[in-house]
Amino acid sequence: MYLTRKLKLGRTDQLDALARRAGDLWSTVAKWHWRFVDRQGYWLSKGQSQTMYCKGYEGLHSQSAQAVADSFYDSLQSWRKKRDSGNYEGLRPPYKQKRYFKIQWKSSAIRLRDDGVLRLSNGRGNDPALINWPSGQEPKRVEIGWDGDQYELRCQQKVEEDGEPKGSKTAGIDVGEIHLAAVYTEDESWTVNGRELRSLRRQQNRTKKKLDSKIDQKEYGSRKWKRLARAKDRQLRKTRNQIKDLLHKQSTRLLKTLHERRVGTVVVGDLTGIRESIGYGSKANQRPHQWAYSKSGPTASSPE
Repeated sequence: MYLTRKLKLGRTDQLDALARRAGDLWSTVAKWHWRFVDRQGYWLSKGQSQTMYCKGYEGLHSQSAQAVADSFYDSLQSWRKKRDSGNYEGLRPPYKQKRYFKIQWKSSAIRLRDDGVLRLSNGRGNDPALINWPSGQEPKRVEIGWDGDQYELRCQQKVEEDGEPKGSKTAGIDVGEIHLAAVYTEDESWTVNGRELRSLRRQQNRTKKKLDSKIDQKEYGSRKWKRLARAKDRQLRKTRNQIKDLLHKQSTRLLKTLHERRVGTVVVGDLTGIRESIGYGSKANQRPHQWAYSKSGPTASSPE
């Protein structure tokens, strides 16, 4: 089992330089990937990009450089899956240039010194990043990214599971729209409220409708059209991040509650194909299509 720990780092010239190098590499990988697509109709694989653009990349550890390409292709694969399923309204593939990007280190580039300083290698000939580490355990994976105000270190540490036996109770969970989850055990039941999520979804729809209406009134490709399109992307991205954060917190809280109640087995209703089988009219159909089952996840941005 792995534990994620976070540490605020402020802002330094060294971290700025590393984030810029990672941003430059992301931009290179994205630029040439789409040039191959546009000019040759060919999608570079992750391995090809890592060989062509990450190998020997100056200013980053080799595995940190490879991790940048990993992130690009993870984002690309996520977009392609949503595109193939038709569930990518408002989402675009990863194509934009980035001035800054997160830096990642794997175990071979991480060393915890005897004096409690975490040493993160940045490749031969480059100064390592040195961080006072409050834990006595060396992390297996480290990431430094911008949290909106300063740099933040996020790491994964392996922890031993306690010796307590798993719970013996069984819980049944019905996933819903108004109540994200209705949970039933042998001796109690409770619900996870989904009204805040519905509010965010409605805000998302209102924003999209309002800006789409304004965009349609402008000449395609004009300066005002581009400005409104950027505003739409920015506002919808903000709402999507709020939804992701809310779902992450709600699911974490639910799992913690199940653990505290000694639940060892969870049975969840099968919702496969529910969106394809509905037919209640356009307004009623919109609600299940916005249903957030099988969703989760968070990300970081840049120091601009």
